[in-house]
Parts: sequence; C-alpha cells; structure tokens
Amino acid sequence: MTETALTLSQEQSLVRQSRADARAFGVLYDHYFPRVYNYVYFRVRERATADDLVSNIFLRALDRLDTYQEKRGAFGVWLFRIAHNVIIDHYRRAARSSPLPLEQAEHRTANAPSPEQDLAQRQETEALLAEVARLSDREQEIIGLKFGGGLTNRKIAALLGLKENHVAVILYRAVARLRRGLREEKGHEPVKGRGPKGQGPEPVEGRGPEVRGPEPVEGRGPELAEGNKR
Repeated sequence: MTETALTLSQEQSLVRQSRADARAFGVLYDHYFPRVYNYVYFRVRERATADDLVSNIFLRALDRLDTYQEKRGAFGVWLFRIAHNVIIDHYRRAARSSPLPLEQAEHRTANAPSPEQDLAQRQETEALLAEVARLSDREQEIIGLKFGGGLTNRKIAALLGLKENHVAVILYRAVARLRRGLREEKGHEPVKGRGPKGQGPEPVEGRGPEVRGPEPVEGRGPELAEGNKR
C-alpha cells in the first residue's frame, strides 16, 4: 500500500475534522505511519518496542489534537515533535541515553530473500547501525529524522529549534563520517579531506546509497483503538 497523498490544505482540513470525529484521523494516520514508524525503529532498533512507541505517538497526537495550532507550523512537524518526546521518555524510563544494543536489532525485508541475501543484508545493516551508534546523540537524531522519517532539512530545523543551514552542516558531517566508517569497515583506505577549496558542505537532501535506515514500512500498522475520540 502506498503512502496516502495529501496537500497542505487537505491535511489541515483533516486535522479540523479529526477534532470532531476521530475517524477522520485515520487518513492522517495512513499518511504518516510509515515515516513515523521508520523514524522510531531507526532510533530504538527493536520491532516490538517500535510498535508500542508508535501506537503511543498516534494516540497521544489524537488525544492532544486540540493543542495543535496551524499558524505555528505544519502538522507533520508537530507530530514528529511528539514522536521525538516519546522516544526521549522511553530512554529516560529505561535509564539510557543511547540506542539499544546492536545485538537486539532486528532486520526484516519486504520480500523473502535467499539465506545468502538475508545474511548480506543483515551484515550491511549491522555495519551501518554500528557506525550510527558512534555518532553524537544530536547527529543520530537528525540522521533518524532525515533517513528514517523522511523529513526535509527545514522541517528538521523547525522540530529541533535549529537553523536550516545548521541542520545541513550536521547532516553533511554525519553522513561523511558514516561513509568513511563504512569504507574502513570494508577494508578500503580512509576517505580524507573535504570538498573543493572554499566551499562549505552541500545540504544533504537525498538518501545516499550507503546511508540507509531500516527497511521501509509500507502501509498502515495496527488499527488505532476505538474510543479515543475526544
């Protein structure tokens, strides 16, 4: 199932409808579930935990829909701020400040690969996650929002209270470190130096081949429990 396409005006209209009828929230849920789930899984690395947290995120969003103000930003930024806070609460409860151990990571693929393909994909994912774990908390958060949540630099900046060019710099440096670490892991020579003299980092807007989050989650997850209408 492909992600539901919504224009900004349609999204805002659905938010207003959802305040009176929780069933309208289902369209917003369909639209944002894949990106929210991928972002959460990128941060916690464990499916069962991600399932629980994502359910909490959408239930909290529905419960607090009256607090959302269109003039203060897009609904998606507001929703990812809730997701960000739920993850922080999760790690506070667990008395941790870093992602779960790598050995708890679980990787699934949409198709049924051969054992050889599955092993290669797992090794590639584990190598990537090992490098991500070496990044700072801020870098991990921004990488997760960018490649797990699919947010633009502008939305990440709005969410985290940073300037857009600051987000671009952090992404540029973090992605460069990941690529360098992965090259070294594969036995290649370390990548040294920087871009052309006198030029700053280019904004990171795409999904580079080496920097991939967990396999995308298509479609919607478990149905929201009934009875959460405000």
